[in-house]
Amino acid sequence: MEGKKKYLAEERYYGEKVIAPQNPYGLPRKEIEWYPKIDYEKCDPSKCDYFCVDYCHMKVYKQVGNKVVVDDPYNCNVPSQSCAPRCPTGAIIFPSKEELKRQLRELRRKYGYATTVP
Repeated sequence: MEGKKKYLAEERYYGEKVIAPQNPYGLPRKEIEWYPKIDYEKCDPSKCDYFCVDYCHMKVYKQVGNKVVVDDPYNCNVPSQSCAPRCPTGAIIFPSKEELKRQLRELRRKYGYATTVP
């Protein structure tokens, strides 16, 4: 476990909040349901010392008391999920890539980006 903590420490980010693009793929970010959720059955900050809170440049996560919450979900960078594999307990969950594709197709139709091929 000691090697894991050192690896996690090297990736912590203490800089300013980075703002994610607010129109990824030319679509309004607030309409794309792409953000992490926390599985509280698995989340154990004693194993990672709130790594996700420090790792995320977008400052999506926040420590509230002794737990992690998704504080700014729509600042998550679509389709990034780089934090999920770094969670030592596997507590960070994202929608599937298929779900993201379905949402993007729907929004493209809604905003007239859909094209028909003969």
